[in-house]
Amino acid sequence: MRGWGFREALKYPLLWPLYGLCIADLSWLTFSATRTLLYNPDVVLDHKNNPEPWQAYREGRYRLWAGTYDYSKLKCKAPIFKDNDVIPVDDGNN
Repeated sequence: MRGWGFREALKYPLLWPLYGLCIADLSWLTFSATRTLLYNPDVVLDHKNNPEPWQAYREGRYRLWAGTYDYSKLKCKAPIFKDNDVIPVDDGNN
C-alpha cells in the first residue's frame, strides 16, 4: 500500500472488514461521548449558570436500569449544602 487514501483501500478487498470495524468503532465512540456529555448528570459544562447541578437530581434517580422499583416515593435524606456552608464534624469528644 502506497498511501492511506480511499482509492488505495479499494484495491485491497481483504482489508474492507477491518476498515468497516474501524469506522463502526469510531462512530460508536462519537455517539457514546456525545450522549455522555449531553445527558449524564455527572458532566457539567456550564458552571457559571448552574453552580450546583447535583441539586436537580436530588429527588430523582439516575439509573441505567431501574427494574420495577418505584423511586418516585423515596425522599433524599441527605442535607442540602451550599457553597459556603460549614459542615459540623463529630470528633467523639462530646
